Amino acid sequence: MLNFRVSEMEIKKSHILLFVLSLALYSACVKKKTYSTEPEIAFKSFYPFPGDSADFTITFSDGDGDIGKVQEDSTKNLFMTYYYKDTITQKFVGLYNSFLNDTVRFTYTIRKPKDQYAGKPISGEISVKINEYRHDPKFKNLKYVVYIVDNANHKSNVITTPELIAP
Repeated sequence: MLNFRVSEMEIKKSHILLFVLSLALYSACVKKKTYSTEPEIAFKSFYPFPGDSADFTITFSDGDGDIGKVQEDSTKNLFMTYYYKDTITQKFVGLYNSFLNDTVRFTYTIRKPKDQYAGKPISGEISVKINEYRHDPKFKNLKYVVYIVDNANHKSNVITTPELIAP
């Protein structure tokens, strides 16, 4: 009859070794996220405030991290076209500005974050405060068509928000 005795210390060492090997195997299998060098955006939220301002948030990803302008650069890189639901036709219409001979478009400058992400895949959220998000308070149903442009002039996908209901 064979008698094997394993000490508690040997059991603890084997558990630690098994844990370290499992961690190493997991780390080897985890792939880093990769994104297209063209930015990708998606609608996240629209929160109107009393009065006529709102917070508008989109999510984004970019494979080379070249989103956002430095403080000295005022180049516009977020573009939002406004549409309201006509109460007679029940269709969404872009607000036309005859002076500009174009539809009304909100433009913003997205700033670079303080951290060093240039050249690296990034993702996150962009929030802007829209002042006067509609041209007339009687219009309660609206939509926005949105896109961004990165520093290499890559245009993102163009998104249309769901129908937004203002108070």
